[in-house]
Amino acid sequence: MQSLAQPHGSTAYLAGVGGCGMRGIAGFLLAKGWQVFGADRTPLNTDDPLILLGLESLAEGEVPPSCSLAIRSAAVPKMEKGFQAAVKLGAKPLLYAEFLGEISRQRPVLAVAGSHGKTTCTAWIAWGLRQAEIPVGYLIGAEVPQLGGSSDWGEESFPLVMESCEYARSFHFLNPAKVALINVDAEHPDTYPGGYPEVLQAFEEFLGKTIADGVIWSGLEAPPLAPSAPQARWISAQEIPASWRPGLAGKHNRRNAALVAEVLGGFGLTESQVKFAIENFRGASRRLEVVSGAEQAAGPLVVSDYAHHPVEVAATLQAAREKWPNRRLVTVFQPHQAQRFHAYRNQFAPSLDEADALLLLEIYRARDPQELKASIAELVPELRQRHPKKPLALVPDFDAGRQQLAAWCLPNDLILCLGAGTVDQFARSLCGHLTPAGE
Repeated sequence: MQSLAQPHGSTAYLAGVGGCGMRGIAGFLLAKGWQVFGADRTPLNTDDPLILLGLESLAEGEVPPSCSLAIRSAAVPKMEKGFQAAVKLGAKPLLYAEFLGEISRQRPVLAVAGSHGKTTCTAWIAWGLRQAEIPVGYLIGAEVPQLGGSSDWGEESFPLVMESCEYARSFHFLNPAKVALINVDAEHPDTYPGGYPEVLQAFEEFLGKTIADGVIWSGLEAPPLAPSAPQARWISAQEIPASWRPGLAGKHNRRNAALVAEVLGGFGLTESQVKFAIENFRGASRRLEVVSGAEQAAGPLVVSDYAHHPVEVAATLQAAREKWPNRRLVTVFQPHQAQRFHAYRNQFAPSLDEADALLLLEIYRARDPQELKASIAELVPELRQRHPKKPLALVPDFDAGRQQLAAWCLPNDLILCLGAGTVDQFARSLCGHLTPAGE
């Protein structure tokens, strides 16, 4: 990383430092002895781990000292004042994805790619390798309690295991030594208006960037893309033994486990070590995360999950049913992006079939054109037609949502809050606010 320390030495300014990925690279730079300045819309708390590691927090738009690098997340506009000021003072401007590309040319990278399941598989692989005392680094898009965080540089001679995101074709900046390919699906309609064929083409280009003599592990749901990377050695995952019991619920996680097991075996783990990793990993934050209540105690259980694509919504509901079979499944759903909702409009109602009761929050808009006037209310007629007797409510805000859940709430309910927007805040706001009817 020292080759990037010009013209102002090992110094960097990070715009949007509060985001999970940006936090990760801040940690990397600090671990390598860099002086790091960071700003975000919401300032970091004084007891934030990054502050304790030495990050110097600036107000959003504040002019940083002269730095060698100015790095911004995709969520931060190019014209952000602090970023622009750093560049004018001589910093090399980089997107988060471009910085990861620089890393991939300086140390081996294991890129975990797919339209669904990247966070879980990246964390699962990293945890399994660390359990076997293989000191890989990792960069994960969520906190992982069993790893103690979302990132660690590890030992530089070992691969850095990282999520490789297809949004805005970010993964095209990478030159990975190894790839774990989970699946390919139509996603990010703002980046891929052409749908699945365009997404597939982007994945083919990404795989073609794998280094010569690299390794690509292909998951059970991955399409046959070997011709896109003939320079690499392809290994197809096999189903895990029926007797193995993955630590994560859901049919999709059993498929994910097959890919994870293949990767771990490729690093030389024994069958018993692989089995231990598959059966004892407990997941990342916001993946069926219990945020209120106790699983073995009476009373409602509130669970938060990041699922926001119809495929993910259906898979998460199935997993929740499998994990908590004796609880009524009350689902709170907040779509993420009007463009995604509009593009996959016909898939959302069927994806919610498994819910026993359904509370709808309005679409969380992000990067959406103002002229697109989509609303979750469009789903209501189809949902009522599919399940006429199922409790269903569309609420205008969080207060109304809490009131509706309080009216519905039964002692054994599982309240599952789904989405990539502010629905996680809603889930956490329910703590202490739900009293089962009749109590």
